[in-house]
Amino acid sequence: MAVVNITFYSFSLRRNVSFCALIPTTRNNSLMSGTINANIECKTLYMLHGYGGDCHDYLHIPELQILSEEYNLAFIYPSGENSFYLEGVDKSENFSSFIGKELVEVTRSMFRLSDRREDTFIGGISMGGYGAMINGLRYSDTFSKIISLSGAYIEINIADKGEFIPDHVSDADYQNRIFQDPKKLRFSDKDPRYCMEALIKSKKKIPEIYFVCGEKDFLIEPNRKLHTFMQENNIEHYYEEGDGVHDWVYWKKHLEHSVRWLVC
Repeated sequence: MAVVNITFYSFSLRRNVSFCALIPTTRNNSLMSGTINANIECKTLYMLHGYGGDCHDYLHIPELQILSEEYNLAFIYPSGENSFYLEGVDKSENFSSFIGKELVEVTRSMFRLSDRREDTFIGGISMGGYGAMINGLRYSDTFSKIISLSGAYIEINIADKGEFIPDHVSDADYQNRIFQDPKKLRFSDKDPRYCMEALIKSKKKIPEIYFVCGEKDFLIEPNRKLHTFMQENNIEHYYEEGDGVHDWVYWKKHLEHSVRWLVC
């Protein structure tokens, strides 16, 4: 397994950006033989960090390194700043197209990654959980499965109320910059429910979805709303709550399980 740090010029973000990657080197589905087969293409999980994080957040989790080798699974860790992985109109940058298109193309050109939809996944925690859900749905032709751990679906509550809801992390100015007009949110592709409705209407495949949130997490309400919406619309998904708050203790409980769900 190789840990790689890459910097390249992003046309979506109009500047140099960096990402980290875990690339398996024993690509033969066996940890024991140690044989390197350079002709085997890797499955890929694009894993998004949470608010205040960066591309290094997942490097301290040794279990992911083991899973990378065990399943010939490459992990790509981009830096999304505090963008919610959406368009930054005021900054002329587009994190959505960066995550859903440009980064996929760049990493496939650099490493021996499968270009098949069924081998390409997206996931994240907190803000990254929202970003994974939105961009997994927006780019459903690219991603076949989505992981969202404690997804920061603050947009759902804002859309349902029709006004910004400042919290201990974000104020109204920040929410306005990220989501724009709250009265238009419910019928925009910044709302995962709208994205799912659009895929159903167009008769396109909705990616398989795994999402969880702790019962004591401050984000539990919008996660439950999304779960209920999916139940009501017969959208297949895996959902779990359980004891937990918004922290790495809860996320680490589900990281290994969610990755095994991806590849099995």
